[in-house]
Amino acid sequence: MFAFPFLALVLTAVEPSWHTDYVKAYKQAMKDRKDLVIYFRDDDGRLDDVWADPEIRQALRRYVCLRLPQSYRFQGERLLDHPALGEMMSQPGVAVVSYHDPELPFYEEVVSAHPLVASHYGWVPAYGVEQMQAILDLPPTATLSQRSMIYAIRVHPERPRSVECTCHRAFLGHASRHSHRQAALRNQHHADLIATSSQLTTEVGEPLGGASEVVAESWGRVLGGENVLEAAFSCVDAWRHSSGHWSAVSGWHRYFGYDIARADNGTWYATGIFAD
Repeated sequence: MFAFPFLALVLTAVEPSWHTDYVKAYKQAMKDRKDLVIYFRDDDGRLDDVWADPEIRQALRRYVCLRLPQSYRFQGERLLDHPALGEMMSQPGVAVVSYHDPELPFYEEVVSAHPLVASHYGWVPAYGVEQMQAILDLPPTATLSQRSMIYAIRVHPERPRSVECTCHRAFLGHASRHSHRQAALRNQHHADLIATSSQLTTEVGEPLGGASEVVAESWGRVLGGENVLEAAFSCVDAWRHSSGHWSAVSGWHRYFGYDIARADNGTWYATGIFAD
């Protein structure tokens, strides 16, 4: 006869509390050392059912949650138009801001940006429960560009296995450096894998079975500019059309890292690095 009260207590425990004031929400996130999920709700509430899913409610317990209308204004301007939210393209959707560790170099910065806009790539799914779970489960120590790449691979319909492995900071570091190197040169090319394998072995602190790498460049110059997430989809799509690249992206490895960087001409350059 105590089943129903117990059930009510369980449901209450997993139900996230949504803030409606930006200042109160980010101060709470800083206090609790939790990342902040911002849901910029469109007029149709296209994601309302997603947030109601029990698994999503459970995942949101790791975050401070903020629900705002897309018209919400802060310090005299629409919050969605703030430069810090540029990757949202002034559109409603979901952003995640890093507040869980003040020692991170991107503390208080946007680490996920998912505007509700259609992709040029037909395989990219709309935002549902599975996609939201992928966003909420992204590595908390990865940057916006790294998380965008990992998300793009996770939601590919063929389910590449490389992102199911251990995401190591040494591998993220290499992916970042080489992506920025390519962007600075405006030239897609591979790193010196012998030197890379040696450096990764030193940083990881254990023997590795050799490194493999994939690189790609987006269609930014052709399409007239892409945000970081669309550029990530573009590079994943390029790898899918190369059997050698896709074998590495699809395979199981002990460690992996991904990143992407934009050149001054609007083209993005991506790197994936793996070791067994």
